[in-house]
Amino acid sequence: MLTLSLSAQIPCESGFASIWPCDHVDLWRFVPLAEIGGSTATNDIWGWTHQGTGREFALVCKRDGLAFVEITDPGDPTYLGSLPTESTESTWRDVKVFNNYAFVVSEADDHGMQVFDLLQLLDIVGLPVTFVPDVVYDGFSDAHNIVINEESGYAYGVGTDTFGGGLHIVDISDPLNPFAAGSYEESGYTHDAQVVNY
Repeated sequence: MLTLSLSAQIPCESGFASIWPCDHVDLWRFVPLAEIGGSTATNDIWGWTHQGTGREFALVCKRDGLAFVEITDPGDPTYLGSLPTESTESTWRDVKVFNNYAFVVSEADDHGMQVFDLLQLLDIVGLPVTFVPDVVYDGFSDAHNIVINEESGYAYGVGTDTFGGGLHIVDISDPLNPFAAGSYEESGYTHDAQVVNY
């Protein structure tokens, strides 16, 4: 396990920032898994910026849940807490954001899609916090990935246990009341997607 802890910006020089390969991206801080609630591995990361304050947050997908890290000061990130998995650990977890809500899926059986109000991160007392989802959509058991079309207000579970692994479409225009809106299974299993209006 790598235990290097960095507290100052390290520029990308000659293809490396410290020990990590880079390409025109400087390293602000390395944070070990032990400092964000622990876990055996991560697989994905997403971000959220609160529009009113400009505060920035990293949403880190871990085997056992989702970690929230405030990165408003990139040289001094703060671990806020975690949203545990809905069922069991899994190598694959994914998160996307829509209208200040995080939508979390996993390949773990019986996980569904967790919906979490990110505004909870703004006024936390007593760090770290173990969060609970505001809602869990159970129209599918598991999903490899989630795609959101922010213009239309639809989420697409892909690689789910429904519709042959094709698109499982969920209306999230009211994030706390998600409901099944359709499907597309004609192309079979879908691993990932980008959904746009044109």
